[in-house]
Amino acid sequence: MPWQPSCVQRNAPLADHTSFRIGGPAEWFAEPSTLEELASVLRDAERLGWPVSILGGGTNTLASDRGVRGLVVHLGRGFRTAEVLDPDVDAPEVRVRCGAGLLTQRLVSLGARHGWGELDTVAGVPGQLGGAIAMNAQDIGRLVEAVTIVSARGDVTELPAPSLRFGYRSTRLPRGIVTGAVLRFPRVSPAEATERIRRVLQYRNSTQEVRLPSAGCAFINPPGGLGAGRLIDLAGLKGARIGDAQVSARHGNFIVNLGQASCDHVLALMEHVQRRVAGQFGIVLQPEVRLLGEAWSAPS
Repeated sequence: MPWQPSCVQRNAPLADHTSFRIGGPAEWFAEPSTLEELASVLRDAERLGWPVSILGGGTNTLASDRGVRGLVVHLGRGFRTAEVLDPDVDAPEVRVRCGAGLLTQRLVSLGARHGWGELDTVAGVPGQLGGAIAMNAQDIGRLVEAVTIVSARGDVTELPAPSLRFGYRSTRLPRGIVTGAVLRFPRVSPAEATERIRRVLQYRNSTQEVRLPSAGCAFINPPGGLGAGRLIDLAGLKGARIGDAQVSARHGNFIVNLGQASCDHVLALMEHVQRRVAGQFGIVLQPEVRLLGEAWSAPS
């Protein structure tokens, strides 16, 4: 097919774009760096009748071994920016316009340097800002003033935060792609911001799995009572393995890739964990990992 804009690749391996290091080829893989490029490829995909999938930092994503049909969009360099909107350094708050492709840890680093408060809550959270907003990671929605979204037809809309209904691990977004957001932070001293971030990173690095490829927490914590990791631990599943997919011995809610794990290995292991926890505690754990190119099936 002759269609192939400069920001688009054919048959791009998704294992190169996910923290799990798992995934077959995307039929078409777009990495636009401007709103105009993004709008153009989205309009083309709609005209051609192709399904469109979004891939942010790839840190909570499990991609199919068989690849993904249609167009996979990953925001390019032009969406990795941060611009201070309030030049008054004596103001109690600072507003920052950020691209959705900005790494959350780059934002944390900027917060430490410039004294943007409350970013310690997302210290150590991998991925990009767009994904963090879509999942309301660590309640980041409380810092959001507005979000910019591009629809499948290429229309750009800015939505105020109250209309997005941030909840636990969720944000009620309209269909489309988050391309940026305006965030509001209380001003603190850089020393205070840095120290808070240091403490959070120290704790996370000592308790979570950071040595092997994974997609972060595999399951959402069920409401009330014990968290998913504790339930998995009590079920005796730490270290359980199918192929090269393994429940981390360090944190029960992390599934890691020991080197050659496939999507099928991870899915089989997650279903095994769900069945065991449901059988022992009557709780069906719900996946937190986003599945790309496959569909979740209920464990039998």
